Amino acid sequence: MTMKIAVRPTAALSPADWDAVWHLTERFYACERSYAEARLRERQLTALVHDADGELAGMASIEVIQTDFEDRPLTAFFTSHVLLREDLRGRNVLQRIGLRVYLAERLRHPLRAIYWFFDTFSYKSYLLLPNNCREFWPRHDRPTPPRQLALMDRLARQVYGADWDAQRGIVQRSGRKRLRAGTAPLTPDLGSASPHLAFFARANPGHAEGDMLVCLCPLTLANWAHAAARALGRMLARRRDAPRTPLGGHSH
Repeated sequence: MTMKIAVRPTAALSPADWDAVWHLTERFYACERSYAEARLRERQLTALVHDADGELAGMASIEVIQTDFEDRPLTAFFTSHVLLREDLRGRNVLQRIGLRVYLAERLRHPLRAIYWFFDTFSYKSYLLLPNNCREFWPRHDRPTPPRQLALMDRLARQVYGADWDAQRGIVQRSGRKRLRAGTAPLTPDLGSASPHLAFFARANPGHAEGDMLVCLCPLTLANWAHAAARALGRMLARRRDAPRTPLGGHSH
């Protein structure tokens, strides 16, 4: 499927863009348009994914945070409001957005540590970590190291303020935004099928009501190489599973 990805300053979005953003948002989230737009306008960048017909099929809100930690500068990409239409999933769309933003920042700061920082009340967003990355937190198989806990706390206090619950690693629900019931229901049988999903359910038991688990991933060469290998595997699997057209015939 042909698609077009653009990462634009949020301030440059047109009224038509905001209408399309709301149309996609209400498909996945239960919230008021005014609340959703106000939060999105706080972020520097917005990634927009359009399909071959020009319809908005995916998006992500991005804030580039420059800060110091342990007396060294670092960059954190804070992402939120990440949405992707079902027919585009498994096509490495979000990975392509992330790589584009990462390369732009890496050119500006060749030696600086860069992290991906986000919150989620959807297990599908959490699965982006184990499905693509070698190193990330929190995770089911080992505790988050003290240094990473301190960095998560530093960033979370800056982004969420009083809504951040450091003891639980959770951003407390606003009561104004949550997933629609059918968007990403985490049923008991689904949770028991994967240690990653079982961990997400334990770590964020209030996800269905809007509580958000905070996550951190270092954007190192090792993690990018792992993500690239996983992306290549998905691409080859799609080609292998695609229906073949017989010679001299037509697909139906």
